This record gives sequence, structure tokens and C-alpha cells, in this order.
Amino acid sequence: MKTLNIQNIIVPIDFSKMSVQAVEIAKQLARRFGASIHLAHVRHLNYATDLVAPAPPIVPFSFMPYEQNGERTALKELKKVAGECGVSSATCDVLGGAPPFDEICRLAQTVPADLVVMPTHGRTGLKHVFLGSTAERVVQHSLCPVLVTRGKALQANNGSRFRIKTILVPVDFSSCSREGLRYAIAFANEFEAKIILLHATYLGYIYSSEGTVLYDIPGLQKAARKNAERKMREFVRSVNFGAVKFEMAFTDGSPALDICGFPKDHDVDLIITSTHGFTGLKHILIGSIAEQVVRHAPCSVLVVPSHPHLRSAHLARSAGTEVNRLATQRQSPNAPIGKSATKKDRKVSSLHRRGNATGQDDSRIVQTNARTGFCLTRRTKQCKQ
Repeated sequence: MKTLNIQNIIVPIDFSKMSVQAVEIAKQLARRFGASIHLAHVRHLNYATDLVAPAPPIVPFSFMPYEQNGERTALKELKKVAGECGVSSATCDVLGGAPPFDEICRLAQTVPADLVVMPTHGRTGLKHVFLGSTAERVVQHSLCPVLVTRGKALQANNGSRFRIKTILVPVDFSSCSREGLRYAIAFANEFEAKIILLHATYLGYIYSSEGTVLYDIPGLQKAARKNAERKMREFVRSVNFGAVKFEMAFTDGSPALDICGFPKDHDVDLIITSTHGFTGLKHILIGSIAEQVVRHAPCSVLVVPSHPHLRSAHLARSAGTEVNRLATQRQSPNAPIGKSATKKDRKVSSLHRRGNATGQDDSRIVQTNARTGFCLTRRTKQCKQ
């Protein structure tokens, strides 16, 4: 049976009440596993699309002092939270530049972290479409397991215990779900919890096709349940549960809906699931049940990543892209502008060439924050003598 080895826990902090409560949960897990806690805050500013405006030839605005002052203020607030929660301020990090989820995943890779503990704001509808969820994106890209706290778990502060007695583990009999189950067994062994294995035999294609009268739906459901029970027995025999108690459950509905609805009737404290690691177009078209569960589950969800080596390669590629982007921003305005250049780069080069052609020096004073890659520009025009 697998033994959990959790030495470093990262807790992203946005100074909301929920993120501070997540620190308390991380503290209890750290005491149990003998781990250290790292608090991280990401300063992500939503800049205007093009901060370029005509201005008289004055001393250009310097963004660097503003950035440094904001970073010092954020670090001061983060250390204040650490002191109030009884966490060492030496492991506080203020990050900036990439989107929050990307910075969190990179920090988890650098530390290296064994677990990320964070809440979710639970946005739905149009608000979720436009703002998204940092927790869901961390779940999609993180190299280590992510514990998304919600519900009863967030009440585990002021000295109360983080109670885990029943763990729900959705399975689809794939190798990814087997790895998730092994992690769940090790986690349940630490807390002396019971595991419930859940499989949904969803026959959605029957209800969405025409001429349903031609199908013997009850017969198909019965056959699907019988086949699922057989696969579940084989699946269970392939895993060593040790002393952990478990039971099996089956549903006939949509997997995401049934996984989220099951805890309400069975007093589940935690859902542990794995991801299939879909990315790109496949992720957009198929989606991820794990991310849907993170968004809608009434209790905390622990997501175990599949194919961590692929995620590591993706982070490395995105890091290389960021370096190339910064290099492009710093290139000379006369340098060739290709398809890889940003719209702002092409505009800067075009204005420079136009100024030379009209006998004017249409130059731009460019200041780049080396850490964020943000480029603030002001334009000054001087006629050639």
C-alpha cells in the first residue's frame, strides 16, 4: 500500500476570508504529515490594452517604483497573515507576471510542493464564463495534488479538527482512476477513514437519440449495471486496500451530477478524484469531470494529477514562450517584425518607421518591468533640426 510523503504544502492567499481559512486546514495537515507551509500571493494586474497616449516631452512615468511599492505592501500583508495564523514568514512568496494559476503551478514545481491547498469562490453562470476559476486552472495544470476546500472543511478553524471520516472516490476503471484510488487509500489510512467507490453507468446517448421506443432502456441499464459490477470487482482486486474499509456504489445518471449529489445523502467529508489530463482542443470539447466536481461539489475535493511529466513539459514550453515574448518586447524598433510579435510590438515598429519617413523622430520611451514583462510607453515627438 502506498504511503503518503507530504513535506511541502502551498497555500495561495488572495487575502479573502476563505483563503485565510484554508491556511488553518493546511496547518492541521502539516502537523499530521510533518510538512512545512508556504504562503503565496500573486499580484496580477489587469492592465489596459494599450497604455499609450500622446504626451508632451516630459520625464516619462516610471512603473518600476510603483511595482516595487506594491510588492512590498503585498509582502507585508502576507507576513501579517502568516503571523496571525502561526506560519513562518520566511516561507512567504509574492509572485507576479503570469496569470495566478500559472505562477502557483510554477512555484509548486520549484519548491517542490507535495500538495496545494486552496479554496474556490464558486463562481457560476456568466461570472464563471468571464472570470473563470483559478482553482480549476490550478487543478488542470498542477504537477502535484490539489486540495480545494469548501463547505464543512472551511469551518475547521479556531482550533477545531479537520474531520475526515468518509471519502468518496469516483472511478471509471481507467489507469488514471486507479492512481487516484491508490492516493485515496493512503490518505484514508492516515485519517482512519472509510472509502466509497462510485461508478456512474450513464447511457446518455440513448436519451439524446431519436426513436427511443426502439430501445429496451431498462434492459440496457440492467446490462450496463451488471457489466459495471463485474469491472468493479476486477478493479478492486487490482489494488491493495490494506486495513482501509471500503464499499461500492453505482448510479445511472450523469457522472458529474451524481458525484456532486452523492455527498449530500451519505455524509461524505472529502472527494478524491483523478484527472485524465486533457488539454487544448480536447479539453475544450470534452471538458473535465474533475473540474466540474471542483466547481459544484458541496464538500472539499482533492484532485490527483495524471501524467505529471506531460504537465511539466507544458510548463517548460510556456516558460520558453514567456522568455521569447520578453525578448521580442526589448528588441530594437528597426528589427524585423514577424508573426510571433505581439500587436503592440508591430505598432511600435510601424510608428517608428513612419516617423523616420515623415522627417520626424517619433520615438517611444519604453520601460519594461523585467519581472512582469509589462511594457509602459509614452511617445514624444521632436522635429529634426
